[in-house]
Amino acid sequence: LDPFHDDGAMDVALQVAAAHESDGGVNKLVNLGDFLDLATMSRFLQEAAFASTMQPSVNRGHLFLAEQRAAVPNAELVLLEGNHDKRLQNFITVNALSAFGLKRANLPEDWPVMSLPHVLRLDEMDVQFIDAWPAGAYWINENLRAIHGNKVRSSGSTANAVVKDNPAVSTIMGHIHRIETHYKTVGTRTGPIRTAAVSPGCLCRVDGAVPSVNGGTGVDGRPAVHWEDWQQGVAVVKYTDADFFVTTHQIVDGLTVIGGQEFRAFSA
Repeated sequence: LDPFHDDGAMDVALQVAAAHESDGGVNKLVNLGDFLDLATMSRFLQEAAFASTMQPSVNRGHLFLAEQRAAVPNAELVLLEGNHDKRLQNFITVNALSAFGLKRANLPEDWPVMSLPHVLRLDEMDVQFIDAWPAGAYWINENLRAIHGNKVRSSGSTANAVVKDNPAVSTIMGHIHRIETHYKTVGTRTGPIRTAAVSPGCLCRVDGAVPSVNGGTGVDGRPAVHWEDWQQGVAVVKYTDADFFVTTHQIVDGLTVIGGQEFRAFSA
């Protein structure tokens, strides 16, 4: 198996969460979507290496959420649905419509059996699932929301496009795999309206393992090394009921530095 996730980057993210938990506590930990790739359920060309990856992906995803819950035991733990996560629902709808929404007997409030919350056992870890991509959003405070997103612009301009389309709402987003930040201030009669759009990057591999329009595989089915214009990272948000301050921290080869403190992956 060639994993799409980066264990080192994920370990660094867990260390960052644990450090903030010990330094005053973490109120919220938000996963911004595309948590699972679900490549075998994609509409794109299938590759031999995708075969039999569903169960290992689900198992590793469950473990990562369990590790998050252990790192921040009292936080609101949130998982946003991304377009890749949505592939499971779309696959059932197209190929097994009679099984869509099927639940265990006499449990009307249960998750459908073939759904991400059920197979990842989210309720057991008290993980809040925000579905209905691309409409789903999780509000951090009254002025800042977290979404997966559905916009992709070239040359680092996606955050700019999100601010233009949502001039009164600030956004932390996933989807683009890049670290981007854009701020905008508009003057009004009563004072300035300040908005921001922030993408903290990704925790997947960026060396060509993840299928993309620029990547490729050899005759042996293994992915070629191709460095994507993606960046691994995390965001830390300090907030009150109305205000917020977001900092992004790039993870490079299993290392990030926050406030002079190094966070290094176990394997780096």
